[in-house]
Amino acid sequence: MAILAFALAALFSALLWLVSRHFAPRFENGERVAMNWSLDGRPDYHASPRMALTLSPVVGTVALLLLAGGIAFATPLEDRIAALAVIPFAGLVFLGIHATHMHFAARAAASAVSRDS
Repeated sequence: MAILAFALAALFSALLWLVSRHFAPRFENGERVAMNWSLDGRPDYHASPRMALTLSPVVGTVALLLLAGGIAFATPLEDRIAALAVIPFAGLVFLGIHATHMHFAARAAASAVSRDS
């Protein structure tokens, strides 16, 4: 059961890193990447591309590994199979958040470039 928990965590962690790899070419110009938006829809906090592409996967990986460890070692044996369903759910949530953030950050970067032209 522990191997399955950590395998699921590793799978969703790899997917997080693949999302970053997919969006990396959009931020190759070295511009700052939008990390937070104000209520009026304008980016109000920016980070370097390296930070933007690694922050969510690192946080997601750590959280998924902690979750897998909790399920593998702290969940009663009779509840572990049911508890394993939490890992894909959490992984999909992290994946959705990261992919959505990268999508909107890429859109913000593209609109900033078009405004500057």
